[in-house]
Amino acid sequence: MTKLLRSHFYRLFHSGILLVALLVILAVDLFFSSRCPVTTTNMYELPRLTTMGQFMSYAENSTMSVSTAKAFFKKRGQLEESDATDLIGVFQDVHPYQFRWVLSSRQGLLLIPLIFAVVFLALDFDRRSFNNALYIGHSRSSVFFAKLIFIFVVGFLINLIGICALTGIFAGTVYSRLPAGYVWSRLALHALSDLALMAPPLLAVCLLRKTVLAAAFTVVYDLVLRFTTLIPMTAKDMDIWAQGGNMTPTLLWSLGFLLVSIAVSYVVFRKVKLS
Repeated sequence: MTKLLRSHFYRLFHSGILLVALLVILAVDLFFSSRCPVTTTNMYELPRLTTMGQFMSYAENSTMSVSTAKAFFKKRGQLEESDATDLIGVFQDVHPYQFRWVLSSRQGLLLIPLIFAVVFLALDFDRRSFNNALYIGHSRSSVFFAKLIFIFVVGFLINLIGICALTGIFAGTVYSRLPAGYVWSRLALHALSDLALMAPPLLAVCLLRKTVLAAAFTVVYDLVLRFTTLIPMTAKDMDIWAQGGNMTPTLLWSLGFLLVSIAVSYVVFRKVKLS
């Protein structure tokens, strides 16, 4: 299995087109995920989740003072206390709240690992790439788990990079102002829960074994994740991500999704006809 795993990573790191495509998709998704839609009802208001530039522009247009800014954020429930002496400092004191907001909402980054899973798994079914490994003596188990580990490792890292970048956009100072154990444990949990949410398409790919069908299912699945709360991990609950918040339910749901999807996918892969 080690040789198969190395070959998967070799294939990734020596494919310039694929690496560039992943970076482009990540950049585009981050761009759109960090946009706040402006409508006729909020064009004169500051969005609940905002960047430093948006806040400073709003503060300048409304001639907001430091004390006014503190009262503004306290009224919205985004700030408890602040000793800041300038507007930038006041906004940075709001970052812990924005950090929890970012973590509690799915900002669309799931599309990347889902596409990644389809490209690296569904295409292998179409091209019968699995057969080559079987013909040279590798067992189905080693073929399956090598591909699984590869997809999940890369998917987790992409998710982690995405949520870290999004945190940097909206709440960059939490990396220095909050305990590192708290910040990184929540970022890792978020990446793990995103990884768990990409596990069902893995099962779908094994069942469907056709790139077009798997891609169609993946798109529908991603839309369900983005715009509904049918799956418990997608429910917006900021208390989970607070310091001292109960991470256990999210962790258990994530592990459960992963284990069930892996187990069923493995059974299907063991029985499916690959030729």
